[in-house]
Amino acid sequence: MSATDFHNNPYDEGTRTKLSIFELYAQEWIPVFVSPPRPTFTEVHIFDFFSGPGTDSTGVYGSPLRILDQLRRYGKLGLAGWSKIRIVAHLFDRDARKISLLSTLVSSKRWKVPGLEMDIKRMEFKDALRAYDRPLSNPKAAKLLIIDQCGVDEVSDEIFKHLIRLPTTDFIFFLSSSTLHRFRDHPAIKQKIRRLEDSYDVHRAAFDYYRNLIPANDQVFLGRFSIKKRSNIYGLIFGSHHPLGIHKFLQVAWKNDKIAGEADFDIEHEHVAQGEMVLPFEEMRPTKTREFEAELKSGICGGSLRSEGDVIRFCIEAGMTCRHATPVLKQLKAERVIDCGFRAPNVRNFKEPRPIRLL
Repeated sequence: MSATDFHNNPYDEGTRTKLSIFELYAQEWIPVFVSPPRPTFTEVHIFDFFSGPGTDSTGVYGSPLRILDQLRRYGKLGLAGWSKIRIVAHLFDRDARKISLLSTLVSSKRWKVPGLEMDIKRMEFKDALRAYDRPLSNPKAAKLLIIDQCGVDEVSDEIFKHLIRLPTTDFIFFLSSSTLHRFRDHPAIKQKIRRLEDSYDVHRAAFDYYRNLIPANDQVFLGRFSIKKRSNIYGLIFGSHHPLGIHKFLQVAWKNDKIAGEADFDIEHEHVAQGEMVLPFEEMRPTKTREFEAELKSGICGGSLRSEGDVIRFCIEAGMTCRHATPVLKQLKAERVIDCGFRAPNVRNFKEPRPIRLL
């Protein structure tokens, strides 16, 4: 997770967390498009723009093998839509040696997945965006972009704006510690940081910076996850045009952080590790959860949140999953403050939400 070639060494814990998030999201993302008997999309493309050689020095899977492992898993399940869609894994890297190693590795029988096309080549990130503009711009093709920049800063403001214009596209990009240090000195970021020596706030401020790059009328949902390695903070930024996409990312984030859903360390300064709670979680509710519940209750009782869709958007913007709304809805229904036909909002109902009625 630095400018050095970390593939020549065992992956550290932070890198493993990052790779786990990539894999878990791919695991959630793939069946959305290949499960339906009548698929909505004609093509599925997964791009890993910084693939590397496929493993670290000890053979631990990197991002390309984790993606292929999930594709292989779903290919074996015989999902209804698998054979009805063109499925392509694009594995790129600027380093010819790494691409050669990766090509040799995945040429074995183990990685042959019926119905899957593999596109492996040496290619620079920006060149790949131009060369693959046709599938990337195709609204009938579903795309997942993994942009693991590894110590460089390829996602400029213009590239970010380009990514959010791509239809039916989810993306995750990595922010190195050095990139976040540069954000710390940015005028638009500096004023948002409580204490310059507190690295915890930098990724949150950088996230807000990217969110401000989204045009007011565009529906683009962003998510984040922070990773700590010794004294350095690294970050992931996720983007999707669909509430289901961001909700699946948030579910993955909360699997990795049951305290705040956004870091592999104590970002909220709760001073308690996830496995060290003295009381049950429900009795020892973290600060972020308590504040979310109070604001959600106020919004519903005040009449600003009037439907399932309003609650879903509120959850997403707060970095919470829909299940986090359940205790508030349960309490308000028990106290006969509201009437609604659901225990927890279903993100698939975002466009046709059920109403919440104040009693």
